[in-house]
Amino acid sequence: MFEIFKAYQFNSKKAKKYGFVENQGVWTYNSTILQGDLLMMLTVKDGDLSFQVYDQETGDLYPQVHMESMRGTFVGSVREACLAVLHDIRKACFEVQEFLCPQTKRIMTLVQAKYENQLEYLWEKSPDTAVLRHEDNQKWYAVLMKISWEKLDKAREGQVEVVNLKHDQVADLLVEKGIYPAFHMNKRYWISLPLDDTLTDEKVLELFERSWFLTSKK
Repeated sequence: MFEIFKAYQFNSKKAKKYGFVENQGVWTYNSTILQGDLLMMLTVKDGDLSFQVYDQETGDLYPQVHMESMRGTFVGSVREACLAVLHDIRKACFEVQEFLCPQTKRIMTLVQAKYENQLEYLWEKSPDTAVLRHEDNQKWYAVLMKISWEKLDKAREGQVEVVNLKHDQVADLLVEKGIYPAFHMNKRYWISLPLDDTLTDEKVLELFERSWFLTSKK
């Protein structure tokens, strides 16, 4: 559940405005969930967020929310409610960490605001890889990665942030500078764009819009 905060930094000023209270460097916030039956107590210490859930009536701790082995309708609804609170807090109180390329930050800020989705860092073994996906059908419309330049261009060195997008005219696009066959994805349907300002923001956003449209179908 906490993977949604990877690549995000806590902003104390925004948190205070949201309702967090600071005491000796520890920030706390409480939120009721499931129509007030449970209390979610959140803590941010040294930039790391954690939480516990308590039964409002008895005051008992509800640790099952953190136990991956626990399955069932109720614990599922508790996790869903907690995740909704966490997403809201991330949006209001956290900021995306600095990216490697300035264009990456500009593009991701615009795209996340336009489509109302947040970057999701899903893989512990690939902490620099994130996806943007539709809420309704869960399909990805963008994959952001930090990779070696040589993965795309043997003549280039160093690292670069790349976004993979879906398109229905891949062959035509590959003749353009700054557009490559998709790294680590189906090259018939996806392209890779280094976010190093080779392409204008307008062009990248145009390609984002096409990818979003093509993946929006259920």
